[in-house]
Amino acid sequence: MMRVLLPFALAATLLASACGGGSSFPEATGKGSIRAINAVPASPEIGFLIEERSLGAAAYQNGTALARYDDLSYTFNFDVFYAGEDSNRRIARQNIDVEADKIYDLLISGSLANPTVTVWQSDERTFDEADTVFAAKFSHASASLGDLDYYFADPSVVPALGNQVATLSFGEVSDASDFTEADFVLTVTRAGDPDDVVFTSDTVTFPARDEFMMTLFDGDSSDTAPYFVRTFSNLGNALALPDINFSPTVQFVNASMELSGSDIYDDEMLTSLRVANLGFPDVSAELQIAADAVNFFYTPAGNPSVVSLETGFTAFGGNRYRIVSLGAADSLGAVAYIPNLRPVDTHAKFLTIHTSNNFEFLDLYLVDADVGIEDLLPVRRGLARGEVTQPLALPPDTYDLYVTDVDQKVVLAGPYRLTVAVGDAVDLVIVDTVDPAVLDVLFLSGGPTS
Repeated sequence: MMRVLLPFALAATLLASACGGGSSFPEATGKGSIRAINAVPASPEIGFLIEERSLGAAAYQNGTALARYDDLSYTFNFDVFYAGEDSNRRIARQNIDVEADKIYDLLISGSLANPTVTVWQSDERTFDEADTVFAAKFSHASASLGDLDYYFADPSVVPALGNQVATLSFGEVSDASDFTEADFVLTVTRAGDPDDVVFTSDTVTFPARDEFMMTLFDGDSSDTAPYFVRTFSNLGNALALPDINFSPTVQFVNASMELSGSDIYDDEMLTSLRVANLGFPDVSAELQIAADAVNFFYTPAGNPSVVSLETGFTAFGGNRYRIVSLGAADSLGAVAYIPNLRPVDTHAKFLTIHTSNNFEFLDLYLVDADVGIEDLLPVRRGLARGEVTQPLALPPDTYDLYVTDVDQKVVLAGPYRLTVAVGDAVDLVIVDTVDPAVLDVLFLSGGPTS
């Protein structure tokens, strides 16, 4: 082993430097807050990281929670998972020298292939216990729109030029302003023309002692309106503000042979007929409904004196709902949900609901074409009756779909040949047939190619 002898004077200097507290590392003096907002319409959830530590993930029109970190320099990273790849793909990064008592909103927009990160920096707001005001700022994340005016006022106030609280271009955010706790409506118009309205919210009451950022996005296929606003709170609660001029919708699927030939009403008096003679396994058109608690009453077609099934849920503005009726004669029921069909640029989606009366749990296989299932595991094991799956991410390819009883290799339905591309959605309902030992698949989108 080589021994290195330092001259005495040099060794003493190094020792003094090490013990004297003169560190070369930066020292934090406070903390700042960071949040990411996803404005990439065809994206899945985008992962947000500080260096290599996750700060959460955000789907389109959503953001991560505010995270507080020391006022030092960091690289913030954005990651996306592409189906079929072994690890996440890094699509963007942003260096920020975080300052104490500042908020950094990182808006990622554009496309996954060519994203843009815009940094909005603002002061952290503190409130006193006695404050009766809240702070609000407004931002523009709709790539399809030009300059916009934002009006934020009492519901009785009509937008008028000069009363706008902000005029913004895409990628811009306003300064925060204080407002007294009360009812407000957000109206967005094309800049300079208060009569050219592109968005109107319902009446909303904002609580005091919080700061809100209201961000306008382009709508997508899961929205009933062309534009959508989400409000991001500094206390962590995000609020959806759909356009009041676009009602939610509902689509009915009859997956119960016991309800074959049903009329569906939306009032208890059975005077408001919405769907006539929905047979098994029929699918209705999309129908507009109220953004409220809604109830539906099924009767035998042409015989409104008998209610076969009653079901309901609370509908929120801007959403597309589906109601699937299922069950045997003594156990009729329905499942209401929002199908996740928004196309993304990283994979195809596969989603299903199991409605069979004859099998409680099912296994689903998606395998390479002509391979069979004997030596393979299911992609969904033990799918329960009435369960709506979260979408499975599929790489673009050709597959064979099989349905079996749980932990069995006896095929109940299939094979169905499916060829999928990025952005596709295979959306299906597993149903009974007249043969209790055989099932069928009702494809609502992305059906078999052969």
